[in-house]
Amino acid sequence: MLEKCPFCQIINRGKEAYIVYEDEKCMAFLDAYPVTEGHTLVIPKEHYENIYEIPEEYLAHLIRICKRLALDYKKIFQTIGLNIIQSNGIAAKQTIFHFHIHLVPRYEQDGLSLFRHHFPRSEDNLSRAYHKIVNFQREIK
Repeated sequence: MLEKCPFCQIINRGKEAYIVYEDEKCMAFLDAYPVTEGHTLVIPKEHYENIYEIPEEYLAHLIRICKRLALDYKKIFQTIGLNIIQSNGIAAKQTIFHFHIHLVPRYEQDGLSLFRHHFPRSEDNLSRAYHKIVNFQREIK
């Protein structure tokens, strides 16, 4: 745990949060700056900066908790959808460098627009990306 990490501070009870779930491996709390009602962050209690660092078993546990909360939120908030967002690095707009997953309940006419297409869609671009991935996977086997 890192002393300056705001999420580690929440885990250690040095900083207040509206904790909606907690177990030995993870914690979930309402985002301090929610974009919709019920916007929740799910975090591991161990400090991992991003998806590149977090062990798979922790990640699997967090996803199970995300699903449990998503099902609860569907009933609690009568949502029509849910975004699960996880960002890694400055370019991806990660602002707190403790792995976390956003659960963003979605509502009729909530006004959110998360994805805008900037990368040109073309068969060349898709084919190039596909071949980079497939060739890399072949090389590491």
